[in-house]
Amino acid sequence: MDKKQKAAMTKKRKKERERIVDLLKENGTYNKSLEPLIELYLDAYMVYSHVYEQWRDEGFPATKEHTNKAGAKNQMKHPLAQQTADWNARMSKLLEQLGLTPKMQKQISGEVTNSTTDAFQAFANKWD
Repeated sequence: MDKKQKAAMTKKRKKERERIVDLLKENGTYNKSLEPLIELYLDAYMVYSHVYEQWRDEGFPATKEHTNKAGAKNQMKHPLAQQTADWNARMSKLLEQLGLTPKMQKQISGEVTNSTTDAFQAFANKWD
């Protein structure tokens, strides 16, 4: 990777970090203790971006031809497609842990209630 590419990657990471921190601050959930989780998310974001760009540059092929040991040729899921999906899932989980998914936003704002907790609370209220 040359200096120009490295500078572009650093700039992209910094921009995404600012976006995430701004969202957390806007929600009132930013805390310094989230920094390691933010860094994990940024690492996943950078890997995802790199893999996605490679896949895009190849034209988003769904499959790739593979020759096995016996010499037979088979179509298999393209490795970049699989990696893109895997890293996307990892990023989604990290965003959920940061409270930045729609589901978590509703829980933070109190719009969504936990039905299990509500049922337990209703049962406990019978004895009050």
